[in-house]
Amino acid sequence: MHSINASPMKNCTLILFGCLIMLFSCKGDVKKQAVEPAPVEREYPNPNTPDRAGQMDADGNEYQSITTDIMQNLYNNCQLIDYMFNDLPFSMNQSETNGIRSTISHVTTIAQPSIPVGCKPIARQLFQIEGEIVLEADVYFSDNCQFFVFLEDNKPKFANKMSEAGIQFYTNIIKQAMQARKGATNG
Repeated sequence: MHSINASPMKNCTLILFGCLIMLFSCKGDVKKQAVEPAPVEREYPNPNTPDRAGQMDADGNEYQSITTDIMQNLYNNCQLIDYMFNDLPFSMNQSETNGIRSTISHVTTIAQPSIPVGCKPIARQLFQIEGEIVLEADVYFSDNCQFFVFLEDNKPKFANKMSEAGIQFYTNIIKQAMQARKGATNG
């Protein structure tokens, strides 16, 4: 969590909000005692298939769907996802397998052909395996902008649309952040 020089009430509100986010993202550690689900195969398009190619954006960049191999590796091996929000007063992470897999399922197999004018990322996701960041993604979430742009060498490489579950997840995160921000300004 970012350090903030604010009144004790604001700090308490932010800490409470952070705890709620962590509780929401874990979705019940009690179920962790159950057998973990077996790896699931999801088919992501091969980016080398010409009919899968995305449209060109204004800079001439072609965004294709992230590959099945990359997503399968994340689904089977990712141990931590860090979220760094651009305009919200917190960051968060997920380290519970079911939460990580749920987050990975927010990425559909449908390519996002380009980044529409006016769309800005709200967060960056960092996917880690054995302590190493293996993939980064910018999260775009606003009107008509609900997709992920995956980066290679800090440059856009792949782009995929966000699932309905992902839209609901980010809607809840933003709603809770706005409530916490409102509570902090009123307190």
